[in-house]
Amino acid sequence: MTSQKLVNRHVRSLMRIALSLGLMLGSGLGYGFVQTAFNSQQHEQSAQAELGRFGRAEYEQLKPGMTLTEVRSILYRGVEVSRSATTATFVWSNSDGSKITATFEHDRLKTKEQSGLK
Repeated sequence: MTSQKLVNRHVRSLMRIALSLGLMLGSGLGYGFVQTAFNSQQHEQSAQAELGRFGRAEYEQLKPGMTLTEVRSILYRGVEVSRSATTATFVWSNSDGSKITATFEHDRLKTKEQSGLK
């Protein structure tokens, strides 16, 4: 076998190894990104529970026209459940299942609803 054929064979072998490593590493990185996103969502939900409960008194403090920042100063972060070009809807949940749903239009509180607050 000539030295050129031997070099070509080694190059092809190295390329296969590099491709295999790339696929394995890429799959692992993809899994890591998914796990990180999943864990951060769980962390956000657990942080919401740790920050404290809210009740009817906090709900009554929410007034039409308030900004999201103003609402969050009362209810904490919340979870964005939908968004369009002009509206966004957030939900705040307590561990007992009670919740507040607020819709913002042009970054201002438009509507609010509550379920099970005491």
